[in-house]
Amino acid sequence: MKKILLICAAVSLVSMGNAQQIEKRLPEGFRSAQLPERLKNQTMVTSKHDLSTDNGIPFANPQTRQWVAPTRARFAAPTINEEIVGFTYYDLQTNNSISNRLVRSADGSFSAVWTFSPDAQTNFPNRGTGYNYYDPNPTPGFNNWYFTPLTPSNPAGAGGDYPSMRTEGTYRTGFTNIAVTSSGKEMSIAHSSSLNRMLLNWRQNKGTGVWNQLVNALGTGTNNDTWSKATASGETVHAIWQGAGVVDPPVRVEGQLGPIYYSRSNDGGVTWPVLRTVIPLIDSTQFDGFGGDNYGIDSRGNTVAIVFSDITTGVGILKSTDGGVTWNRTMVQTFPIPLFDPYTMITDIDMDGVVDTIDTNSGDGHVLIDRNGMCHVWFSKYRMYRDSSATAGSFTYFPGQDGLYYWNETMATDAFVIIAEAQDFNGNGFLDVPATTSDGGLCSMAWGNYRGTITGMPSAGVDANNVIYVSYQTIDERADTTLFHQAHRHVFVIASYDNGQTWSYPTDIVLSQAQGGDGEFQECAFASMAKDVDNNVYILYQRDGAPGHGLNTTGCDPSNNLGNPSDIVFTKLEAAPLRANNKVDNNGVAVSQNYPNPSNGYTTFNVNLRNSGSIDVKVTDVLGKTVYSEMRNNALIGMNTFNLNTTEWNAGVYFYTVEANGAKYTKQLIVR
Repeated sequence: MKKILLICAAVSLVSMGNAQQIEKRLPEGFRSAQLPERLKNQTMVTSKHDLSTDNGIPFANPQTRQWVAPTRARFAAPTINEEIVGFTYYDLQTNNSISNRLVRSADGSFSAVWTFSPDAQTNFPNRGTGYNYYDPNPTPGFNNWYFTPLTPSNPAGAGGDYPSMRTEGTYRTGFTNIAVTSSGKEMSIAHSSSLNRMLLNWRQNKGTGVWNQLVNALGTGTNNDTWSKATASGETVHAIWQGAGVVDPPVRVEGQLGPIYYSRSNDGGVTWPVLRTVIPLIDSTQFDGFGGDNYGIDSRGNTVAIVFSDITTGVGILKSTDGGVTWNRTMVQTFPIPLFDPYTMITDIDMDGVVDTIDTNSGDGHVLIDRNGMCHVWFSKYRMYRDSSATAGSFTYFPGQDGLYYWNETMATDAFVIIAEAQDFNGNGFLDVPATTSDGGLCSMAWGNYRGTITGMPSAGVDANNVIYVSYQTIDERADTTLFHQAHRHVFVIASYDNGQTWSYPTDIVLSQAQGGDGEFQECAFASMAKDVDNNVYILYQRDGAPGHGLNTTGCDPSNNLGNPSDIVFTKLEAAPLRANNKVDNNGVAVSQNYPNPSNGYTTFNVNLRNSGSIDVKVTDVLGKTVYSEMRNNALIGMNTFNLNTTEWNAGVYFYTVEANGAKYTKQLIVR
């Protein structure tokens, strides 16, 4: 891969292309964190090839840190339960868009996959699909998760310790997906360097039986098919992937620098009558090509949706309501230069000889079909330009951009809105990140490099009432940066009950030390949400101690991550608190109902303030005796969370009273 360089723009630039004022639909009281001035105009050079990685080679790096092993345990907070379900030494789960790596079936079981390596050998020869299965009715005496080590507080899984081998046997694969049909057929789809094509790993019954490597099911011979995405509805399986791979310099396939191939099986993966087809609406007459993982797919009933979101193509969806037979295209975000070729063209929109900066997307588009068949799309903010000094395929971008965009089919093209950003937790107005090497720090980037910007990599689900939930990763300024000298990312979840008109306050799903976890010292990324939400939101993500991932080639990321394992974490997050209305009243205050209620030992409530001020909390029993009190002077604007430990309280009814901004609020709390 080409070296990524930190530079300052040395040309006269004009900002153009989708530069309209973007509406923000952030929750009331949310404090957006502004990037420090020293990082606002920082630029980096990257290339189309660098943004589509498949391999990695461990090597020594002078920007090194002492690594601390992750804690493997099971944790629980009032509304969050998590369990480690696996590990990996290969720590890049996607280049851009999140794959479907967690499926919840109608019987309450879960199939979970991730790109896995049991070791850190050069080029990861043992890389493949890691797999675990949650059985809602396990054999008595065993854990629900098939692969689980025995611990003092946990029974072992029926399969023993965490997976130590890939599911594909002798075939090396990567960037996996999982699909489960209504009859229980289970399959992963991933590209195989052993075959130089896609590999279908299939079995008749989910959770049990031998995996069958169907090496010719998705094509024969040698090709560059890479980075798949897959989904299933009923017995129909839909899959897409990129057809040009990591060849550098690139070779055009189907006339494109990376076509998107579409394939379909109508019998649960047994046969594939539609195979490696380029849909005309996104062929070489429409777009110059797509990078690795710059696309996603979802299906519900006969409705299928594909999102494409390359940096140089804009964002669009292909939608079919007849099971993938016919398609319509809708553009979500337009790229202002048609058929842009990053190997030969500069970003001069109006042909005036002046290079223009373009507001575009980072390539991480995600699509969800709701219960009514409407498509919802998310992608992250990105800004770039390419001038005449750029080497072939390279361009300059601004890593300090921030914002998660949202769009649905009721909105016009380019009418997307911002629904999430990095949060200012300490109220100083800035995103507190460490210094970089350019101003006395030890790392060339103030955070781990995921090739995009600050907030991104969305994944979404929907419940029976058509409430939409979305996860994303962003920098959490509360994490400790002493060891690695970089900011950490956490995974957050928000929800909308009104088709995206309003969004809930973000919930950090990474447990802090106060909640029994170790979130202050953890990097959390690549969250994949199960599409079907019930009373809980289910998420699979990757976690370790070091910011970034080991597939980067410069800076602190490789030395901090290569050779060190990452945990694969399954999280169950109660959905009800995410739907809470935190809109403040005429006094500028909102007090939420505690949750859970009745309390199961711990319970939480929030106080949202329009203006900073003091918050006085008092909890009394039915006789008026105070059992808990807390005063917070100079509480910050926005959400203030109160966690109550009720384990020593007698069972019964209590009342918590909140005084803020001259107003008083009392709500009932029950302890079992």
